[in-house]
Amino acid sequence: MLGNTTLRDRLPGFLGGATDASGNTDTGRDADPDNDPDADPDNDPDADPDDDPDVDPLVTVVVTTYDRPSYLRDCVESVLEQTYEPIELVVVDDCSDTPASETLAEVATESLAGYRCVRHRTNRGVNAARNTGVEAGTGDYVAFLDDDDRWVPEKVERQVKAFEAAGEDVGVVYCGLQAIHEDCVREELPPRIDGDLTKALLCRNVVGSMSVVMVRTDVAEAVPFDEEFEAWADLEWFVRVSQRAAFARLPEPLVVYEYTSHGRLSDDFEKKRRGYDSFLERFDDVAAAYGRPFRRKMRAWAAYRAGSSALYTGNYGEARRLLFTAVARYPLEPRFLTYLLASLGGRSTHRLARGLSRSLG
Repeated sequence: MLGNTTLRDRLPGFLGGATDASGNTDTGRDADPDNDPDADPDNDPDADPDDDPDVDPLVTVVVTTYDRPSYLRDCVESVLEQTYEPIELVVVDDCSDTPASETLAEVATESLAGYRCVRHRTNRGVNAARNTGVEAGTGDYVAFLDDDDRWVPEKVERQVKAFEAAGEDVGVVYCGLQAIHEDCVREELPPRIDGDLTKALLCRNVVGSMSVVMVRTDVAEAVPFDEEFEAWADLEWFVRVSQRAAFARLPEPLVVYEYTSHGRLSDDFEKKRRGYDSFLERFDDVAAAYGRPFRRKMRAWAAYRAGSSALYTGNYGEARRLLFTAVARYPLEPRFLTYLLASLGGRSTHRLARGLSRSLG
């Protein structure tokens, strides 16, 4: 395994410091190796580390953040605790009130192969932040991490090994969660999907959040995130990626996900509602290619996701309308009716259903 110092020399363009989204460096070393007194004169700056069989693949970790400084530091610390190296870290600050570079100023990043904090001059959304991170990175793989999630120490190592064991058609490796709820911690592992993953994703997000994903860099560059998609962004991207690359499932809980975290996008129903409309518009033809019955099933699952979000956020009228649509389009799925019944009496029946759910485990 190559040491960090050597890898930094091999990556002269990826230096420490904070930059804006246009690439202007605010702090950090000059990128010119002639101005670096520590540069190795025998080292070829144009050499490709991939040509050296002794060099492990470089993993770019993209952390996206917006106004959650209390979570960001713990998130980054979980990257620093990874058992794998080499890792370069790109933190993309989507114009937080407190700049991420200030939040992380005292965090020791010397063990990393590279570190950069990029700040958007305006708030552009999480998909734009992810695209910025991909563009800033230089690794063979990209692993995304939301600022209110954390990784267990073996996460990157396990996913790189999964890539090495997989076929060349695999573009994504995904894992499971340690899910922290208000009253318990549960392992949530992705289900095994036999057959067409695109078809499965059109109905359900069987992969998870972006924090469970590692993707080949060439795939991430070929399938950028849609910056116009306000919600369901993860699922929308998974569907498009699944149309051009295979996914490998790693059934291990390697991500710590707090359902109690404040300010999650999943809390914003209006964005969810717009995401529902956008998802149907984008993938209706894809679903129709599987036949009319499947198209109705896909649209039912979409209505269910939007309806359950409305129920969770207390928008009971919208919840009833959307969940009724789900039941009408695909009555064979029992959870659609369960959620519809929970929405009928508003807050009282919703609380009763939640209490029964907790008591039943």
